[in-house]
Amino acid sequence: MKTLRIVAGVISTIATVAAVTTGASIVNAPAASAAPGEFLITREVPTLEDLDAQVAFLIEKPAPDEAKAANMEGGTRAVVVARTLYNIGLYRAPRGSNEITGPETHDGNVHTAMLRSKTAGQPDLVARVVWKRIDGVWKLSNSSVCEGVKAVGLAMACDF
Repeated sequence: MKTLRIVAGVISTIATVAAVTTGASIVNAPAASAAPGEFLITREVPTLEDLDAQVAFLIEKPAPDEAKAANMEGGTRAVVVARTLYNIGLYRAPRGSNEITGPETHDGNVHTAMLRSKTAGQPDLVARVVWKRIDGVWKLSNSSVCEGVKAVGLAMACDF
């Protein structure tokens, strides 16, 4: 039971991180063999669809760490959270899902939205997620990732 809470926390953290990244357009659709930088949101203001696709890319797709790191404020140091959530598999088909919804806020290089993560037999996780626009690319914020890690009591340092 404690392991499930930890997993839920990690997922919540990644979802939060995903929401922190402020919007742009998706350069290329994510693919299992995505190369670093293939999936990037570069639109001036991200859409819910952009953000939803980014969260799916981070925790539901088997992309290389480098490609996922390009979408996270913490880069390669933070990708361990995305990798862990993907490997656990609770928040991706067939057991679970994620959805980014409103309400949204947008202020310059910061964008927020809501993330709802579901897994079979567990209550939904709902979190406000923040994205930051860094060098023209919307990335999941470190603060959102760390909020999720802390919320579930995950034994993981937030030093990214």
